[in-house]
Amino acid sequence: MPNQPSTAVLGFRPHSYWTPAVALAGPRHAPRVIERRRIPFAAGEERSVFHRAEQTDLESARVLLEDVRAATEANAAREIGQFVADLQRDGVTVRVAVVPEALNKLPDSLEDILKMQARMLAATGNFYRGVVASACGVLGLQVHRAVERELTPLVGNRLGEIVAVVESRLKAMGRALGPPWTEDYKLATLAAWLHLDDTDEDD
Repeated sequence: MPNQPSTAVLGFRPHSYWTPAVALAGPRHAPRVIERRRIPFAAGEERSVFHRAEQTDLESARVLLEDVRAATEANAAREIGQFVADLQRDGVTVRVAVVPEALNKLPDSLEDILKMQARMLAATGNFYRGVVASACGVLGLQVHRAVERELTPLVGNRLGEIVAVVESRLKAMGRALGPPWTEDYKLATLAAWLHLDDTDEDD
């Protein structure tokens, strides 16, 4: 593949059964997405696990959560591992992955979480984001987390630029790449951008 960089950072934005994944490369002030992928990691009863947990007793709920975590983490590690292998085949090394996290405070008690729909919704998001982060760790990647809604200003701080400049560059990346360039892919790109080292090559 011509002009392929030698290293890339993976960025994600997990949902309850899939995640967008981008491989971002180049210098921090002029990055480009060299590959993107939609990665499924849950199917059937592996989805919406807290709503299933709500319908059973507390001990069974704990077992369910652990079983689903193990299954979805294995699924995610397999699919992300294939993504990494495909990049390596093209001469691109991946050592770092960035998975956004939410800024929420949930009770430590599973029983308290299962009492409220809003808590279950937040816990579900945390659960599957954690699954993707753990899967990246299993693959030996260095995993970073950052609060999703703070990604744009955090990238701006790293670049020494205002938010509007970051947003403009993000739009330019999307134009160069072509569709799909949804909010999911933008956030995954911002996540990777946050930990893109200045020494990464762009050619």
